[in-house]
Formats: sequence, C-alpha cells, structure tokens
Amino acid sequence: MASTSSSVSRHEPQRSSSSSSQLNRRGQALGSSTIDHEDDGSLCSEDVQVHQAVPSSAVQSSAQRDVLLSLVWHGGKLGVAYYDLDTPQVCFMPDQPELGDFVLLQQILKEIEPSAIILSSKQDERLLKILKQTPEESEAVDSASEQDGENKLVFLPSTDFALEASKRRILSLSVPALPSHSTETERVLYFNSVLPMDSFCVIKAIGGLLKYLDQARVGVELEESSVRVPVLGFRTFTVEDQMIIDDSTYSALQIFHKEAHPSVYKVGTSSSSKEGLSLFGILNRCKSQIGSKQLRLWFVRPLKNLSMLKQRLDAISFLTQPRNIEVLSSLQSNLKHVKNVGRILARMIEARAMPSDWMTLYKAVYHAIVIGDICRSQAQQVDIFRKTAQILAADELLMIVSILSKTVDFDAPSDNNSFMVKTGVDEELDEKKRLYFGLPDLMTKVAREELSRLGDNIKTCNVIYLPQICYLLAVPKPDGIDSGDFYMPGMQFMFECNNVLHYKSARTRDLDNMLGDTLCDIKDMEMSIMLKLQNTIVQHSAVLLDIMEYAAQLDCLQSLASCAIEFGYVRPELTEDDVIDVKKGRHPIQELCCSPFIPNDIQSSGAHGKVKILTGPNACGKSVYLKQVAVIVYMAHIGSFVPAESALVGQIDRIFSRVKSLESVSVGLSTFMLDINQMADALNNATSKSLVVVDEFGKGTETVDGLSLLSASLRFWLKKMEGCPHVFVYLPAG
Repeated sequence: MASTSSSVSRHEPQRSSSSSSQLNRRGQALGSSTIDHEDDGSLCSEDVQVHQAVPSSAVQSSAQRDVLLSLVWHGGKLGVAYYDLDTPQVCFMPDQPELGDFVLLQQILKEIEPSAIILSSKQDERLLKILKQTPEESEAVDSASEQDGENKLVFLPSTDFALEASKRRILSLSVPALPSHSTETERVLYFNSVLPMDSFCVIKAIGGLLKYLDQARVGVELEESSVRVPVLGFRTFTVEDQMIIDDSTYSALQIFHKEAHPSVYKVGTSSSSKEGLSLFGILNRCKSQIGSKQLRLWFVRPLKNLSMLKQRLDAISFLTQPRNIEVLSSLQSNLKHVKNVGRILARMIEARAMPSDWMTLYKAVYHAIVIGDICRSQAQQVDIFRKTAQILAADELLMIVSILSKTVDFDAPSDNNSFMVKTGVDEELDEKKRLYFGLPDLMTKVAREELSRLGDNIKTCNVIYLPQICYLLAVPKPDGIDSGDFYMPGMQFMFECNNVLHYKSARTRDLDNMLGDTLCDIKDMEMSIMLKLQNTIVQHSAVLLDIMEYAAQLDCLQSLASCAIEFGYVRPELTEDDVIDVKKGRHPIQELCCSPFIPNDIQSSGAHGKVKILTGPNACGKSVYLKQVAVIVYMAHIGSFVPAESALVGQIDRIFSRVKSLESVSVGLSTFMLDINQMADALNNATSKSLVVVDEFGKGTETVDGLSLLSASLRFWLKKMEGCPHVFVYLPAG
C-alpha cells in the first residue's frame, strides 16, 4: 500500500527513494515534497481486482466466439435461439419447416458455430444423430452433457422447455428497453412485439436457453447470486435466402484454410492457428475485428437473394470509382477505431467496466458519428450509405459523446488505473481533490510541529497518510530498542514496518476529524458518478449495437472494394435465369501463385448446354478450372466482385462438389464410399439452379466401375431436361 508522507529531520538525512519533504530545525528545505497519486487503499485494491477479472485484451478478443445455442424440433418445425457473449443478445429464428433431412439445421450449425448446444432430455434420436455427425466420435463427459470437439451437447429436463414455463421465464426477463417498473400488461405487450409468441418451438428454445444461462451463470460466475446474466435484447436471424454449401465443398474450394502454428507447444491455445492461403485470407482487408467477424459470416452465409446482393455490389461499385478513393480512405481510417462495444455494455450492466473501456467506447461512438457524416455526404441511392447515415446521425450518439467528454477525464495519467472524473462535474468532489493534492504541504507543517514536541533523541519524523487508516506519525526506531519498550508520551502505538514506528498523536487525530479519509471519499464519489453514467449508457444500448452492425457491414464492403481495386475484379451481373457466362475468368488464389495465369471462359445455360465434360493431359489445369467455376459463382453470391473480364451469373441455390474427400479413420468409410456419398447428395438434391463440379470421380475403385457410375449419373441429369443443374465434370484421359 503506497502512502502520502511528509517528513522533517534535525540533520540532513540521506535522500530516500520515497517522496517526502524533509526539514531541519531551522526550517530549511533539504528535499522536495511530492505526492503519490497511485490508487491505493483497500477500496482501490478491490476495484483493481474486479477490473482485472476481465483482461484489457477482452475488448479485442480473438475471432472465436462463445455462443450458446438452444433448439427445439417438434412436429416438423425447428426453433433455434442462441446467446452470443460478444453481443449479449438472444438471436432467434422463427419456426421453420424441417422435415427430417436437417439441411437447414446443418447450415445453422455451420454459420453459428456454437460452443454448446442445449437440448431437451426427451429428444428425437434422428436429431441427436445429426448433432453427433463429426469426424470425431463424441465422448460422454457427464450425465448432463456430451463433449464433441469444441462443442458440447447439454441436456436439460424436458420441463425446462415447457411452453408456459418458457413464457414466464421470458416475461420475467430484465432488458434495458423495458423499464423496471413496467406492469405485467406492459411486459406482455413488449415481448409480444419483439418475439413471435405463436412460434411455439422457438419460444421453448428461448425458455430453455434462459434457464441454462441462469443455471450456468455464463459470464457472471464470480458475481453475487442476485446478478443475472445480461440480455440486451432480441434479434431475428434467418437462413432462408442463403445458398447452401457443405464442408467438403468449402474445403475443396479453399474458402477457408487454417494454418497450424509451427510450435507444438502452442497447439490447442487461442493462437495455435491462423488463416492460411485461402479466399477468405485474400479478401479479408477489414480494419476492425468486428468487420473481420462479419466478413466471415458473409462467407459462411452466401446469399441467393439477388436484391441484397445487388445492394452490396452497388456499394462496392461506388467505392471502387476513382473519384471516391478519398471516401474509401476516410472510411478505413475511421472504421479501425470502432471496437466491439457489446462486451463493454455487458461489463457495464454488471458494474465492472474497466477504465480503458470508457476510452474505447468514446472513440467508437465519436468515429461512428464521423462515419455517419461521410455516408450522409455520399450518394443516397446506395442503400448501406443511406441506412448508415440515418442510424449514425441519431441524437443519442451526440448525447453519449457529449456526456462522456464532459464527465470522464481521458487525460488522466495512464498509470492511474481507475475511473477519473473531470473537474467541474461535482463541486464537492473538486474540493476534496484540491484538498488531497495539497496534503504534502499540510503534512509538512504538521510534521514540523510534531518534531518540535518530541525529545532531542528523535532526529526526524514523518506524517503519512494511509487510506482507511488516515494520518499517522512515523518515527524511525532507535537501534537496539524494542518497539514495545520505546514509549512516546501522549501517543498511541499502531504498528511497526521496516524499522519505522507508527503512532496516532493528538495532531494526527485532528487531521482525521478535519479531513477524514480523503482518498476513499474521492473514490466513493467517483464510483457513484461512474455508476450513474453507466446506467445512462446502458439505456441507449440499442443504438450502440447498431453502430457495431453498420460499421461491420461498411468494413466488409470497403475490404471487398479494396481487393477489387488491387486484383482487377469486375462487377458480376446477377440474374434469375439459369445461366453462367464468364469471359476470361481467373482463379483468385491460383493467379497469385502462378504467373502468368491464362484466363478461361465459362458458358453454361439451356442454349449452350448445362453439362460440360473436360478432358486433357495431366497438369493442364482442369482441376483449377473446375474450382474456378465454383469460386467465381460463390464470390458473386457473397456480393463480391469477381476475377474476370465480365460475368453473368444466374441465381444458384446450392453448390455440390466431388473434388476432395475428407478422409478420416473415425468415419470408417473408404475413399470410394465417401465419393459415392458426395455424388448421391448431388443426385438427390441438385435442382436446375444448382452447380455441381466433379473431379476424377471413381478414382478409388476400378476405372470401368467409376466411369459406369459417372456416365449413369450424367444420364440421370440429362434426362431431367430443364431441371438439369449446371454440371462440370473432369473425365481422365484414356
């Protein structure tokens, strides 16, 4: 515990490392008097401990998310809800038809990547089989959960998913948008306005999720039992407009590629892998972490909604124009200051925000306002600019910036790890601070007076201030004398530390009565102001979360625009017709690794035929061409420009591939059987709007058998006439 002290001496002492004011009998100054402004005392120590419970790097956490997903499948309907610790909201999907193939469920699991899946103990075996379909066989952890890699299946009693119990749990929830004094009728009206109460499956899923959050106390494990897991609100998500791609296709097309750390000692840690050479690694030029997360979501959620895709393409077209390069640069310089404020709001709700959180929040809101001004000055026919200008021009943001700049002292010393209030906010607080900062001079005067009353055997003494103990007289212990034998008349012995005896004298008691525990009073008053400010900020959490959403979208668009300028990509023309017509297309990854890269045309439509068979000598680029077709179509469906001279891409609902087999001993299937399963999936589910790429099918068995099955598959698709998908097949020569 550091202290503030003043000392006086009869003879010139050695200069010590501690800051003190030393005087001789004649009052000559022999040293300098300073004050230590560190946050001391037990109150401050407790504050620091609470803050350290969440490391400062939490604001800039890794790309991995802690997501708890709850689902209910009943009567052919699937209800899904999940809770994300990064943005403490409950996201839900209204009941969707799920008849037993679980394609929708698999796509949801791929997109959300939950760390735990919460289920009723009375669950259909078909659903459990799908949830356990991974390369590793799941191992039981305990009676209530089953571990599967990073995911965990958590089973709750079926009564926790009961409809009426779930509704009561939702109605009792405390959210910032709903005042605490709301009546029962008002709560019912509010939750009916934000939740589909007629979607029974999703209501049950939300009820089970809230039950688990209360039981596991996620994020508030160390808090008091009265502190509940924060829920800032509800938000809808959907996958109905998305193009479906399976894991093998993502791997074959090299959309993502995890590169393991070369050190075996870091395997299994948060830094054990990074994004390697992949399409996502090339196109990710985001300036913020929230932008990188959003771009990854765009990559795992390719769209077939042409309207939304054209909105993204319009924004990228605007940013790639030469006259708008300055706008692009301004957006990039401001977006890097917009951090993840969701975690900050969660800590504010739990009253454990860190000092750095205030600066992060201030910068995020300030630069969000600047981004809003930039968007407002641009062409309003670009949808994202118009929406961003409306959201980021809210008076709430200006109010938040104003109140933060007027209340928080951002210029306080960086080593002062506590919330500091600016001068002028509270007159009583300002007076106490002036008194505290003037303590060295006052204690120097008191030390001089005390030294004059002590005997001649006392050569020097200090008056020190310790939080909660207040003011003490410190006297060096004479050599060879026990502290108990050294009696000071009229003084109360307190303790001994480092051969220094500490006493309470009449004069120090006068200081206690007159000044009190000044530092603790200051901390208490600043804590009270901070809590009031936190409550004000949390009340406007909705607009702060909107900042994250729109800033992340802008970051994704500027990233795709930057790549389009750098690599010479062009805007694809999207249509609902069953056509793929690309002039001088290139593979976005291969062209960076191979120079020169020879562009190739792609044509597939009813007029030019939808089944294409490639053949030729080895190493002539057939496999690259197949992947190029799928990658260009994929890029068009995430709203990106494509590597080509021109591109006309029809709406694609699903991409199938038989390019790469994800072999594993735990699967228990041969390479040929894995190939058969991939082809069977394409044969059973491909539509006229699907794309199928097949590379060397049947290489795991006899050539005749493989070719026979391939020819039968092609004949099946050709017989479908107008229902035939776009098929590109590599047929080995000879």
